Amino acid sequence: MKNVFFLLLLLTVTSSACAQKKVNQKEESKKLMEVNRQWAKAANPEAFFSFINSDALVMAPDKPVSKGHEEIGKTLAEFQSLPGFQITWEPQEAHVSSSGDLGYSVDRILVSFDGENGEKIKLFEKGVTIWKKDDHGDWKMAIDIWNVDPSINSIFK
Repeated sequence: MKNVFFLLLLLTVTSSACAQKKVNQKEESKKLMEVNRQWAKAANPEAFFSFINSDALVMAPDKPVSKGHEEIGKTLAEFQSLPGFQITWEPQEAHVSSSGDLGYSVDRILVSFDGENGEKIKLFEKGVTIWKKDDHGDWKMAIDIWNVDPSINSIFK
């Protein structure tokens, strides 16, 4: 009787594992690219933070790691305090796990601000953003890291 019970248990576990929904990784990667582009166009802090998980990490150049909306907001405020500060980025590629709940994007970033002599300073950067789906199935930024890359001269390939 024990053997029958364990066999039924094994079959139940195996069949539920096999019954998991197959994810179309190519389509899900396209969706993630579009979410990232929408995030780049977020016009105000509320819209910007709507793309960020509440316990997300940001690893900005020359800054300590920021965790959560409050710390990330302080880090961004430091950047925004630069005269003429602007940032934009374009995802270059995105990849999604076979489970469909985790992904990453590779981005090119342009940061510009006014220099001391009034000249516009442009920094081209590269970055990686790790995304995870929340309980509602929406992509949220989980980790964002970037740094300057002098070999880049455009955010578009």
